[in-house]
Amino acid sequence: MSGKPSYLMAAFNARPFGMPVPPNWFGIAAFAMLGAFLSPGFWVLGAGLEVAYLAALSGSRRFRNVVDASRIEQQQAEDPADRRYRELLEKLAMSEQRRHQQIETRAREIIGMLRASPMMSTHADSLEQLVWLHLRLLAARQAIARVVHTAQQERAQLAAQEEQILKRLESGEIGPELRRSLEQQVAVIDQRQEAHLNADRRFEHVEAELSRIDQQIALIREQALLATDEGSIGSSLDALAASFNEANRWLNNQRDLLGVFETSDYEHLPKRVLSGSTRPSVLKQGETQ
Repeated sequence: MSGKPSYLMAAFNARPFGMPVPPNWFGIAAFAMLGAFLSPGFWVLGAGLEVAYLAALSGSRRFRNVVDASRIEQQQAEDPADRRYRELLEKLAMSEQRRHQQIETRAREIIGMLRASPMMSTHADSLEQLVWLHLRLLAARQAIARVVHTAQQERAQLAAQEEQILKRLESGEIGPELRRSLEQQVAVIDQRQEAHLNADRRFEHVEAELSRIDQQIALIREQALLATDEGSIGSSLDALAASFNEANRWLNNQRDLLGVFETSDYEHLPKRVLSGSTRPSVLKQGETQ
């Protein structure tokens, strides 16, 4: 339920935080009993007070923020895609969250323009998937960055350890069991060094993909704003869809380093992202102050 009727119903059933029964119900019951046992005039008085109460509370901006927050939480509880999207976003650093929110804003504007045209509206789904991909890439970037940071800290230490072990292996004063153990250490160090180099390459690849998405979305927005020919926009969107498929395949192949991203083959963006609404946090659910 949306619009003013939802606020009126919420005001009718509103209760202070921690109170099991709405106080409005007690008021209605009290005036009903007074009208029945004393004078019917109390019914008229109670009805007038009820209308004034509902109008004042439902028109309060603070109260509406509480109702909107409760509605968003219910939608998130019912929408698994919304939950996955929010979990991925909340794991990012604040700078990365702001970077993704800029993509959301541009994509929202483009999707609005695309859906205004019957011929172009079919491309809106591809753009939604690109926003999902951008979020997944940011999560991947953050995971890879931790490995790269570790590599930078340990690069010199690993090289020194390997050099020391090789010197011991060159001497003939060690037994076969110790030699085998030292050789295994060298193999492990080599594998770690290779993994660090691989992480560097993957980090550069993710950065390149993120920059490409930023530029492509900016290009499509500019074409949608300036171009009178829908064909030029459509060709850019077709190219975007092809590059999306390529980047998505690459990302799915990086599970050994990045872990499994819980996404299906196709998911729409959460409604709150498309509408541009944010999650209010000014009051706890149920407060009516």
